Amino acid sequence: MNQGFSHASPADWLLFWGSDDWAAAPTVLAEAAASIESALSNGIGPDLLVCRGRYADAASGSLARATVFQPAGVLDVAAYRRALFLGSTPPHQATLFGPGARQRLASYAPGFRLSADLDYFLQLSRHPDLRVQCIDLELVHMADGGVSGQQTQRRLKEVRFAYRCAFGWSWWFPFLMRYLRRVASLLAWSR
Repeated sequence: MNQGFSHASPADWLLFWGSDDWAAAPTVLAEAAASIESALSNGIGPDLLVCRGRYADAASGSLARATVFQPAGVLDVAAYRRALFLGSTPPHQATLFGPGARQRLASYAPGFRLSADLDYFLQLSRHPDLRVQCIDLELVHMADGGVSGQQTQRRLKEVRFAYRCAFGWSWWFPFLMRYLRRVASLLAWSR
């Protein structure tokens, strides 16, 4: 992903998908681009555009739980940081990284293999003029059970470290909330 950051021109918007991610519908990229254009024409251009995603069972192709960071709307940095503290995280596969985000933070931090996106989102929350727009668009379907799901111990260590860097001694609260949210999402989907 850092290669994508380094090769992008200053005005580019970036979207990072893995080989196990695919567009939720043929028009979603055009719809996301239209949202960006609309926001820019209204003078409220976001630094991040956060959409929704949905996990899918790779074997059966059936859709499973959805990812929702925050309801549709524009978040200032205080609301964005509060959402992160409460354990909510934008899925990087459903987030478009704008020029403003990349001017503030030009790459993922070294040392992360599984949670660099979380660390990036947390580090962005330190910039007081950051603008995040959340839209009600299911952008991506993601195969459940990727590499981060197979290396649980390393992922937990990296997540804990990212929260500690962002929130100091209170790192345990967003860490706990992150996984309580995941359990609640799984329970809600299984009903």
